[in-house]
Amino acid sequence: MKKQLKLKKLHCVCPVAMNLRRMTSDSGEMSQLTTVTKTMNARRRRLKVQRLKYTCRTKIHEERQKKEQISDYEDVQNKVSLSYGSVSVIGRRREMEDAVRVELGFMRNKNGGGKYDFFGVYDGHSGCHVARACKERLHGFLVEEEGCADEEEGTLEYWERVMEGCFGKMDEEVVGGNGIGRTVGSTAVVAVVGEEEVVVANCGDCRAVMYRGGVPLALSRDHKPDRPDELKRIEAAGGKVINWNGHRVLGVLATSRSIGM
Repeated sequence: MKKQLKLKKLHCVCPVAMNLRRMTSDSGEMSQLTTVTKTMNARRRRLKVQRLKYTCRTKIHEERQKKEQISDYEDVQNKVSLSYGSVSVIGRRREMEDAVRVELGFMRNKNGGGKYDFFGVYDGHSGCHVARACKERLHGFLVEEEGCADEEEGTLEYWERVMEGCFGKMDEEVVGGNGIGRTVGSTAVVAVVGEEEVVVANCGDCRAVMYRGGVPLALSRDHKPDRPDELKRIEAAGGKVINWNGHRVLGVLATSRSIGM
């Protein structure tokens, strides 16, 4: 009887112990599930916040783009938009002797209205120093001359006065300053573009051409020693044009005018 009772007791205890172990195991699994669920929920919240941040940034970016487009549209309404570019080829020379200068909105007309854009191309010879000096200074001299001109603004006489003045000042500076313009020179072509006009001036054989309707239109005329009027002017000044591998001033310069030499 005692053995049977003990067996019964053991028989009663075993299921309880198993249930306890199951409960412990279940509670462990539950705690793991709870931890995983919390982690996933936290991750979802982070992803949601990130999406909100991205959405906010996208909306802000779109609003900025709209404002910029509106601003650009207003600017286009107020002024002409120009596209421009430049290419320089050094050729067989040891250094680049040419220079380009672009100054957008560099000058206003006298009544404070529209702006002018400046485009300058300088073709140096015997060195780069004068071309670089023109790049740095010529458009500034143009602004100075524009402020001093007495002629009616916009007329042919007005622009002739302004262009002749700024080219003359540039020549005086490179020849009379450190004297480098006595052995080095540069030709030049300048275009001043306004809302309703384009003004072109050149010195030497730099050339301006306008392309319209498939047809090129010359806006400048080269200063060459073989031009009858230029030949007459050179000889009147005591110079000489020699036809040696083309017409050249004193047998050297292929252009009849330049800034500096």
